[in-house]
Amino acid sequence: MGMVKEACIEHEIGLESVKAGLEFMTRYGVKTFKDHTGEWVEVRCAKEVDLFTGEETPIPHLVEDFS
Repeated sequence: MGMVKEACIEHEIGLESVKAGLEFMTRYGVKTFKDHTGEWVEVRCAKEVDLFTGEETPIPHLVEDFS
């Protein structure tokens, strides 16, 4: 019974990391879709510049939570 429980726990941990990766990609990844003319459009995550350090920080895409 211990081996089955261990395998189940490893599987659940793997699912959690996949879900976290998918959430990261939907917020910060590149989105592609077809516009009204039928051409593929690529939308990248916007970035804002910090005035004090000069570093660029990404602004995440809006993501709806359906759960």
